Amino acid sequence: MGFLVMQTSMTKILMICIGKWRCLLKLQRERKIPNKPRFNYVTEKAYNFLLEHGYSTFPISPMQVLDDISEYVRWMPWSEAKKKLKCSDPFHLMTLGAEARTIRCRDNGLYLMIYDDVHYNSERRILWTLMHEIGHIVLGHLLEFEDTALSRGGLTKKGYEVLEIEAHYFAAEVMMPTVLMKYFHHISVEKMELLFGVSEEAAKKKYKRVFETSYIPDSPCEQKLYRNFFNFIENDVDKTIYTNIYGSWGLPHKSKYVPLCRKCSGCLSYVSDSESVFCPFCGEEMNKETTYRTSFQRFRDMQQFYKLPGKSHPNLLAESAFVDHGEESERVRICYNCLNHDISEGALYCNICGQPLLNYCEKEHKSLRLKEPYCSSCGSQTRFCSCYLKTEQRLMRIKDCSGQDGFSYDWMQYPFWAYIQMKILSPHSPFSDDLKSALLYSNASVFDSYEIDLFIRAMNSI
Repeated sequence: MGFLVMQTSMTKILMICIGKWRCLLKLQRERKIPNKPRFNYVTEKAYNFLLEHGYSTFPISPMQVLDDISEYVRWMPWSEAKKKLKCSDPFHLMTLGAEARTIRCRDNGLYLMIYDDVHYNSERRILWTLMHEIGHIVLGHLLEFEDTALSRGGLTKKGYEVLEIEAHYFAAEVMMPTVLMKYFHHISVEKMELLFGVSEEAAKKKYKRVFETSYIPDSPCEQKLYRNFFNFIENDVDKTIYTNIYGSWGLPHKSKYVPLCRKCSGCLSYVSDSESVFCPFCGEEMNKETTYRTSFQRFRDMQQFYKLPGKSHPNLLAESAFVDHGEESERVRICYNCLNHDISEGALYCNICGQPLLNYCEKEHKSLRLKEPYCSSCGSQTRFCSCYLKTEQRLMRIKDCSGQDGFSYDWMQYPFWAYIQMKILSPHSPFSDDLKSALLYSNASVFDSYEIDLFIRAMNSI
């Protein structure tokens, strides 16, 4: 009996030792730096980070991100750390020639980040550096490989480069998600700088990688990210670009940016087409010259005009069709006036109400986008002008649910309804044309109980 008890005890000890040995092997595997950057892993970590924190607008501010993760991250500029820590070179930034450095405290698990604000005074470079350091944290570089703590002295050159590339890639995918690039129409390197708040170098690299090589891989996070950023992409891109052209002072940082997005002095609409001579939303001349007695008066007027809130205008559900003068034209798929969806191929007007289905400038003899009630070349009203302006008013009214029966101020607009509506109205969706027509003018609100109410304006109530 004693032999059996001793044998059982020895077996348990052996099993415990084997378990510890396996854990040690696993830990060693976890701490082994990859031989090459894990681009797919980094991409999904970046996208899931965006989803986890609910970001829905650009630019993604590293300062805001640091506030959002302040529960486990503390950060300060080198000049401030030098005074508070009473140290000549906090974290050895100057000794190492590093722009920033992050360490993890073993006792409480907090991450401490210091960045160089003395030798690097470019705001965009500092912001990119901060996102780079956040990448090291999110990717587990300081946890899985904490023996080295990202010290150049404890890492091989190859290992250091792998982790640096991963952190750079993380910063690029958080601030400029590749998977969303295809939804930004007619974007340029300059617009990417302004929209995402990055340097010209970073914008050029992303643009070349995405648009010149057509590199937009699929991701399981794509539709969730598109859902979160949909309202921004549809409504706030021009506003963001315009705001970042002029900054807080209301004066352009660089004159080359000014044509990228202008604001009409007549209707305050944002105009993103640099070649527009007239405002496509009111027909006002865009570049009117005003004479000033002094430069002070000119700058004062520029600042006051900048502060006036601008307007963005809705895109309409459209398709490409060769129906007018042999040109490829943008044509509505559902008549926005009577909701007729039975539109024959080659039709120029709705067969029920007679409203035009596409846009055309009679004076210039050319097809235009539906979103141009006035010709940007000559300023005259276009064929679709009246229909577009009425449609815009209807779309604006449906956003206001206060006139609905049983309305309560506890209602909140459902943030993803526009995205859901877009998916339903897609020509590839399985839903019937009757349902698509019915949802053309619709909105949804949500309650604290997560109950969603859908509101649809019928034709006779518009």
